[in-house]
Amino acid sequence: MVPFERVPAGDERQESRQKHVIDTLRAWVVDGKIGPDEKLSEASLAEALGVSRTPIRTALAILVEEGVLERTGPRGYRVRTYKVAEVKEAIELRSIIEAYAAKRIAAAGPSPKLIADLKACLRDGDEIFSSNADPQEREARYARMNARFHGLILEAAGVSIVPQIISLLDRVPFGAPGAIRFDDIAKSDRIQHLHQAHWQHHHMVLALIAKDVSRVGRLFQEHGEGVKISLGLSPGPFNLGPSRLLPIVDPGTGASNIDEFLRDKDKQS
Repeated sequence: MVPFERVPAGDERQESRQKHVIDTLRAWVVDGKIGPDEKLSEASLAEALGVSRTPIRTALAILVEEGVLERTGPRGYRVRTYKVAEVKEAIELRSIIEAYAAKRIAAAGPSPKLIADLKACLRDGDEIFSSNADPQEREARYARMNARFHGLILEAAGVSIVPQIISLLDRVPFGAPGAIRFDDIAKSDRIQHLHQAHWQHHHMVLALIAKDVSRVGRLFQEHGEGVKISLGLSPGPFNLGPSRLLPIVDPGTGASNIDEFLRDKDKQS
């Protein structure tokens, strides 16, 4: 296991410390610091984080439930891998459901409160991209804003079964709005990519205000294409290197060959 920074010591509340452990382990998986071939244990992770096994045990159980990790025997864990098709389907289905929710809102007319809440998200996002903060911090802020924006749409649609469907799709963890993940893409390109996605948010809100049912549906589905590009699962304006950072593989190939898989798909189309 590669060396990691230890969790800062202090009088943090137990709940806050637990969340920090969960977020840190999840980030290590997302950033490729823990690979699918590494065997994880409560003892090794507790040592790496400088905490007791109790918060590690809780974090591992939660990350297994989220689909980020999987068990390997009674005490072992590893990063869970997903097939290209599984991830793409989860993203596309989520886009379809969000488009359906947005179209319902547009047809009925969005409430003043919803518009006010969505505009607050837009302002938060605009501030992120006018900031000179570290790119990683900006990505984290964007993830929180993005989760809020998409959550407002799903909630306002008023369809009780939607949260159940979304919770199932979120078990494939790469396409959730609050989980900003990238393949091997330069930091400057990552910020540019998120900025473009945020401009789509602006257009979505305008389409809702205009009650343009058709356009708002198309915007939400196109929004999902951007997620696939960021994960390296669809062609985009980034030059992907030979190594893959995310545990997404095509059956019969190693993670490093997904770019070749995509090129072969392009030739067939």
